[in-house]
Parts: sequence; structure tokens; C-alpha cells
Amino acid sequence: MFKRILIPIDGSELALRAATTGISLAKEVGAEVVLLHALAPYIAPYAAEVAMVDSKAQAAFEKAISDGSDALLAQAKKVATDKGVTVQTVHAVSSRPELLIEKTAKEKGCDLVVLATHGRGAVGRFVMGSVTSRLLPISSVPVLVYRDASMVSE
Repeated sequence: MFKRILIPIDGSELALRAATTGISLAKEVGAEVVLLHALAPYIAPYAAEVAMVDSKAQAAFEKAISDGSDALLAQAKKVATDKGVTVQTVHAVSSRPELLIEKTAKEKGCDLVVLATHGRGAVGRFVMGSVTSRLLPISSVPVLVYRDASMVSE
């Protein structure tokens, strides 16, 4: 059925639960997992700084987010290795995570994407955006959208 499952994570507890579910699915169907974390690009804090970006500040920012990304990916990778699932990790800089997810799925030969949705309503999606809602119309492979009981409003 599925041979390679892409699981993007963003550092949230919900994304880790989605990753755990995706990894369990991979175990059940004998698939490999590719874990992906999109790093935010460096943006100069002041308009005047755009012309003369402080390379030390940028390097410090990039190291900090890279180290954070490595830690997030290591946490999810441990879940996969504990279940005996073959796993790869990928992190890349992108201001458009949905495009990075689609690109990574193609490059890594993934045939399913499993990701969490934060369950924002229409106003929240309008104000904050939604990687999931932007990914769905462009994805060349099926997308399993993870939701759990903590997201159900009473």
C-alpha cells in the first residue's frame, strides 16, 4: 500500500501526536518514514538593516533554529526507531512550508503525507493561515490530516 510516508512536524505537541500516529501506520503497513521540519528564514529585524545584514546575527539565528530543528527531529526519530520503523530526517529553510512539503514528497518518493491540523476555524485560518489548507490543493499524493479528541469543542 504505502511505501514511504512523509511526516512534517512543527514542534507542537499536536504535531508529535500526529507523527506518532503516522509512525504507527508505517509500522502496520511496512513503510519507511521521512520526518520533515521547515525552518523559518532569517528576516532582518529593522528595515534599515536589510541593506547591511549583520552576518553574525544571521549566523546565530540560523544555528539556533537548526539546533532546535535537530532536537525536534531527534525526538520524533526516537519514536520511529523504538517501533522499528526505518526513518530519514530532513530540515530545510522555507517561508512556504506547504511548498517544501510537496517538494520533499516528490524528491523522497513519498506516497502519503501525514500532518496535524491545528483545527482553527475560518477566521483563524484567514488570520493565521493553515499549512494543511494550502497543501491539500497542491499535493500530488494523498494527505492524511490528523485531528484528535483535544481539538473537539463541546
